[in-house]
This record gives sequence, C-alpha cells and structure tokens, in this order.
Amino acid sequence: MPLDARSPAVVCLVFIASLTVAEAAKKIPLPPRRPPDLMQNQPMVITPTPTAPKAPEVTQDSTPSVPLLEEMSREEVITEVNNALTRLKQFSAKFSQTDQNGQSVSGTLTLLRPGRLRFDYNPPSALKIIADGNNVAVIDERLGTRDLYSIGLTPLKFLLSRSIDLGREFKISDIRVEPDRLVLEADDTATFGGSSHIVLGFDRKTLLLKNWTVIDPQGYSVTIRLSQIDTKHEPDTMGFVIPDAVKPSK
Repeated sequence: MPLDARSPAVVCLVFIASLTVAEAAKKIPLPPRRPPDLMQNQPMVITPTPTAPKAPEVTQDSTPSVPLLEEMSREEVITEVNNALTRLKQFSAKFSQTDQNGQSVSGTLTLLRPGRLRFDYNPPSALKIIADGNNVAVIDERLGTRDLYSIGLTPLKFLLSRSIDLGREFKISDIRVEPDRLVLEADDTATFGGSSHIVLGFDRKTLLLKNWTVIDPQGYSVTIRLSQIDTKHEPDTMGFVIPDAVKPSK
C-alpha cells in the first residue's frame, strides 16, 4: 500500500532516509530546485557577532564552554564541533518534529553511541524508530509493520559513528556564528534517492546539538527541535533491540 506523503509515517521516513520521494513528489508542491553550482565557488565565511561572551563559562551540567568561535578559522570550528559530538556518548531528550506544511508531532529521542538511537512518538502516532547499530527499523505498532533500512542511508548517520568527522561525511557549504547558536549547513550525497541538504543547529557555548533540518532530494523538509536534554544518564541498551516481529495493536 503506498504511503500518503502527508502522514506521520512519511514525515519520519523523510527524516531517516528520504525514503518516500516518489509519493511526496506526487502530493506535495515542491519548491524550485537549487542550481547545481550553488555555493560551489563561493568562499565559506564565519559571520562574527558583537554579542559573544568574553570568557569561557560553565553551564549548569558542568559542560565547559568552547573558545570564542568567531575568532577561529573555519577548520578550527569544524574541529570543535567534531570533538563536541564525539564526546557526546549518550543523551535523551524531548523532541518536536515539524514538516514543511506545518504539521507537527512530538515524542522522546534516546541516543547511545556508537550506532544506537530510538524515537518514540507520542499518541495518537503509533510509530517507533530504532537503530541497533546495524539497521534502522521503522515500526508501526497500530499496523503491526516493521521496515528495515541500512544506517548508512540515513542523513544523521554521522551522529551514530564512533568517531565523528563532519568534513568527511558531508560537503559543508556554510558555517554561521549567531548570538545564541552555531549553524552548520552541509550536503549528504549518500542518502537514499540522491543528495540531502542538512542544517544543524548547536548551542553556541557548549556546542550541544539542539535542532536540525533535513531536506530530501525532492525538497521535502523535516525539522527536529530538542528540549529537556539529559546527557548524564545512560539509557538501557535493551531499548535499542529491534523486535523480530510486531503484532498489530487493537
């Protein structure tokens, strides 16, 4: 049965692997494609801001702040982001997910690196997304379905790697230092269906990942925003086991 591109199932699939390109293209008005040479020959700059803190600080969870980003070179900023992501071994958070049509769902995200990730969507959605280190499963408990995909096809595979190197995983197109966050834009040519554009938003002081947007090869976008982030408590490894089968809920 073909999936409706407006359904929550398709919204989450766009996030993990752009796996509903054909249906989305039929049902959703798409924005114009970006010219293929966009940003290719333009210099990449880090935009300074006059409101930067003057000294490193320590946040409530004792995570040290990073040096002044606007004083770094592009390569130094990328190195700082790589190091911050590599140090992030585990976290759980509440998330809100919004598609380009304004439809929103929410739930809980849990991550345990390397390789393990879990999205639990709040009712009325019956969806779960589980990555066990090798595969990503999209589970619909209402229908009793379980679809498996390779982690290597997901736009956020970099977050699950043992050692993170954004410059190796993506073609970085822009870095911006804003008053309260660092924004990094990149293209991933290894996702299912073609190249996906990814926008990552980090807390300026701690470089903790706070939000991201994935735009699939047809221009369909999904934005995830995190809140109540907990980096201290290690999640139960059994939560990342993909079930062999799913029984439909009544």
